[in-house]
Amino acid sequence: MSAGRWAAAAVVVATLAMNAGTLWVLIGTEFLSRYQGVDSTESNVTIIFAALAGLEAVSTSYVLVGMLLSGRRGAGRIAAVMLAGGALLAATPFGYYVGGELVFEAPANALANVLFLIGPVAVGSAFSLILPGLALVFPTGQLPSRRWRVPVALVAAALGVGTALTLIRPGPIAGATGSRNPFGIDGLPAGLLDASGPLVVGAIVGVTILGVAAGLTRYRHADVTLRQQLRWFVVAVLLVAVPLPASVLSGEGAPFWGAIACIGLLLVPVAVWIAVTRHRLYEIDRLISRGLAWAVLSGLLVAVYAGAVILLQSVLGGVTQGETLAVAGSTLLAAALFQPLRRRIQTTVDHRFNRARYDAERTAIDFAERLRDQVDVDHLRTALAAAAGGAVHPTGVAVWLRSTPGSTR
Repeated sequence: MSAGRWAAAAVVVATLAMNAGTLWVLIGTEFLSRYQGVDSTESNVTIIFAALAGLEAVSTSYVLVGMLLSGRRGAGRIAAVMLAGGALLAATPFGYYVGGELVFEAPANALANVLFLIGPVAVGSAFSLILPGLALVFPTGQLPSRRWRVPVALVAAALGVGTALTLIRPGPIAGATGSRNPFGIDGLPAGLLDASGPLVVGAIVGVTILGVAAGLTRYRHADVTLRQQLRWFVVAVLLVAVPLPASVLSGEGAPFWGAIACIGLLLVPVAVWIAVTRHRLYEIDRLISRGLAWAVLSGLLVAVYAGAVILLQSVLGGVTQGETLAVAGSTLLAAALFQPLRRRIQTTVDHRFNRARYDAERTAIDFAERLRDQVDVDHLRTALAAAAGGAVHPTGVAVWLRSTPGSTR
């Protein structure tokens, strides 16, 4: 095994060890309630535990796929970003929870404070690499062009300076009483130290903008295969980018949207693996069209059902004195509209997002209509060869007709 594979395996082992340590602290101690002041009700603890377990699953999937890609030609930088992002994502809760638990037990212990410091030091780099940093080098393993080196270097410098300032900031770590940064340097200007947070946040925003711009630039100038690779990645990223803001703004619905975002993060390394290995890339068009069609259909049916319930209740409320008839009527209406709406929406979406399937269906329908009453075998053979050539553009077309007893063919 090459040195790169050994290094990737070491990162995987370290990530699994950090995840195991975090889970041990969460399960075996009362850290959540006694150290951070978190409400120790069963629901809150369960939500926090589920969120951290989801992040650990994401970090594990990233480093595993990174290790698998580490030996592939042209995928070295993609593998490195995935390994680094996954390891740093695991290091963030490991530092905060494992290090924080040790600091709580022994505030003066230098090693405990060092472990605690891992969390705030790793968090900025983790969120910079896990998605936007990966977008910068996916799927070619290179930046879009040489001109991208300067803005990427500026963002990396801002992230590095902000992280370094966090590392040398004296006093308590992350504002935790009793902790003390063993690497802190006294006497540094307060204004300089306070710039660490804005620098890290600005770097995360900057690399996100660059990642989106890199994807759009590649897509505009890409061939068919590269566009298919990018579509796999974009679908997975959208499952993160859409639910994540919703989880922040939805209040009580935050756990649901957070779970969807976590599923999207889990799908990102899967999408990267499929795209880089170029396995069955054509299926992404079908997945996109089906997903969009069912999303639109579900929204329309929910709107129809809710509107029908409100309308029927207002019309029949004085007669029925209840909701049973309104609910039953709305359910029947939604069921009756299901198949017609599904076919119409699917055709419309296929026309835009799954053009190959749409064109194939139209070719088959036109061929059947033209030759429905045709009995001339030679004409049928010529038309069939022409239809196949126009649909799939083969290098050659041959038609074989099975002979029947007594026929001359």
